[in-house]
Amino acid sequence: MITSCRSRATLLAVGLGFAVVATSVQAADKLVGNADAGQAEVSSVCAACHGADGNSTDPQYPKLAGQHAAYIEHQLASFQSGKRSNSIMSGMAGMLSKQDIANVAAYLSQQKTSPGPVDTDQAALGKSIYDNGIAAAGLPACESCHGPKGLGDSAKLYPRIAGQHAQYVVQVLTGWHNGQAWGDGPHAKLALSVGQKLTVEQIHAIAAYVQGMNAVQ
Repeated sequence: MITSCRSRATLLAVGLGFAVVATSVQAADKLVGNADAGQAEVSSVCAACHGADGNSTDPQYPKLAGQHAAYIEHQLASFQSGKRSNSIMSGMAGMLSKQDIANVAAYLSQQKTSPGPVDTDQAALGKSIYDNGIAAAGLPACESCHGPKGLGDSAKLYPRIAGQHAQYVVQVLTGWHNGQAWGDGPHAKLALSVGQKLTVEQIHAIAAYVQGMNAVQ
């Protein structure tokens, strides 16, 4: 009996040892981004569309300043793998190594998002949908994923959207409305479910409200 107990204790200790090693290896696989290196990468690869500090001036391209590093890394990896399709971004992302991606994400996440102009004609409807959803349409409130201030959730890969260009938000929501998913995961299914329940008027209203949210936190 004593021998048996000792054997079990030894196996338990060995098992715990493997668990610690596995956890350490997994942690080591997570690359740490260098913001200075990321700034150089952004200047040479990303700035033409997204701006030197991630605040794009062309509203067809999204602002990336202040976006969660984990979300940026996930999206760039999706462009590389083909899970998210875009003729420009697929080529740009393909030029980056995993360390480059971590660096770019680190730099952009540290920048401040510039606030966008407020569209008073549409923003009231947009705020109502953002805060409360539309129960009759089975549409959840936008804030349930993106937060009351539009800051998103890094751990759950919900992006920060406060201050984002209205034109870009319209592009994204319209794409979802038309059945264009990004990948096949739970986020993609949720995006399609939300987009397909929105009318054109509601899409533009949400975009107008999001653009005018106070993005400088």
